[in-house]
Amino acid sequence: MIRKYLVPLLLVFCQICAFGEGRVYTRRARLEDFPARTTRIVLTGQEVFDAVLKEEISSRWMASPYEFCTVTDYTRDRYTDLYYFVRFTFDSDFTYMTLTKGGDTDDENQLKQGFDVVMIPIAPALMTGGDELVYLPAYIDIMQEYISKAMVSERVAFRGIRSLCSRPSGEILDDRQASISAFLAGEPGKNAKVVITSSSSRKSIEMIITTDTHELRRIKKKR
Repeated sequence: MIRKYLVPLLLVFCQICAFGEGRVYTRRARLEDFPARTTRIVLTGQEVFDAVLKEEISSRWMASPYEFCTVTDYTRDRYTDLYYFVRFTFDSDFTYMTLTKGGDTDDENQLKQGFDVVMIPIAPALMTGGDELVYLPAYIDIMQEYISKAMVSERVAFRGIRSLCSRPSGEILDDRQASISAFLAGEPGKNAKVVITSSSSRKSIEMIITTDTHELRRIKKKR
């Protein structure tokens, strides 16, 4: 029962801080400049992946102006608040497609502070899986859906991509090859089960994604 009211209470508290102090802004407010900023897509240096990334971004990205850049460009420009960045980060278990707001984390103006907006798991660490190339269009669409909703909803901005999930309808394909085939064909009324398994531990992440509209229905981390 307490958890039911915890998030709304936190959001109310954030709003009070925003208006009371004049300096502290909600997460949603800090994302309002997204459509007016250029999103820089940081290439990985992996030739095949970057070629697919360029093709899919060019045909799918509609949330903001965009351009491609190198890791060196990102390192040089990450502290300026002129850009957002789509980059690929990893920990010991997984690789993530990460949307980052550029800016100095120590800037006194919170609207100019940089931070990671959302992280979408796409592959084992260092992209050693291969299925990320198949599902890249869905990851791009999920990221755009998240940012479009986070700019207007404090709940979405606060909860991350889990806030996009809804009860799956239609068939859930458990078989990996069947999921890939249905996804590539864009079959309506079906859901691909995407399982990302760490190569260094027993951890895995399971996602359910619609094969035609690329909507995230479920995301669950397993240990």
